[in-house]
Amino acid sequence: MNFLLLDRGELDADGTAVLHGRRAAHARDVLGVAPGRALRAGVLGGPLGTAEVLAVEGDRVTVRVTLGDDAGPRPRDTLLVAVPRPKVLLRMIAHAAALGFGELVLFRSWRVDKSWLDSSAMQPAAWHEQLLLGLEQAGRPHLPRVRYFPRFKPMVEDELPRLGLPDARFVAHPGAPTPTWQLAMPEQQPFALALGPDGGFLPYEVDKLREAGFFAVHCGPHPLRTETALAVLAGQLQLLRRQGAGGCPPGAVGDTVPA
Repeated sequence: MNFLLLDRGELDADGTAVLHGRRAAHARDVLGVAPGRALRAGVLGGPLGTAEVLAVEGDRVTVRVTLGDDAGPRPRDTLLVAVPRPKVLLRMIAHAAALGFGELVLFRSWRVDKSWLDSSAMQPAAWHEQLLLGLEQAGRPHLPRVRYFPRFKPMVEDELPRLGLPDARFVAHPGAPTPTWQLAMPEQQPFALALGPDGGFLPYEVDKLREAGFFAVHCGPHPLRTETALAVLAGQLQLLRRQGAGGCPPGAVGDTVPA
């Protein structure tokens, strides 16, 4: 926990909050807080600031939060993930929050084992916990939205058009002819990134995503596990966006811009 994230309902009128459970244990046992210590803090969906530790008593830590800095607008990037193995799914949800995705779309593709969909990792409470862990790691206050669609074709044909996805859309595919480093993205351009399970999407699934405006890319000559591909591709796309090369992703936002 690099960042104390609070729900606004936890704050008293004077900004005081009492931490219990996981957060209190981490502050006490890992961070070694004592009265007078200041922590980075923020409110879910709200401003950022600091939390001064007032007292450490047993399993409770009392803090007074001072808020000031605007956290800015909600992130607009969207991550679409074919449901991986349960433990991997939970890690990827936390990673998505830490990386700054504003929305996470989970769905079943052909290579998704049906038994994974019945695991406790598919419960919204489990998603919420992992999202909070990711936000606390990265110091972000905006909670991503999570949606789940159990059938691939209806999702692509019926649901995706209603989601308001960014115009810049990419599907990770090891067989794609274009690597991410050959792309150019306008500065501040939001993007949607679709990742398959380990083993990747079927060619049919890649084609359906292409029909929905997704441009197929790869991040290197060697196949990666899904969670590794998430980190690599998100980092590459964010770097391209920061460089603000002034172009558009091929096939996604108008004019094609080569490397």
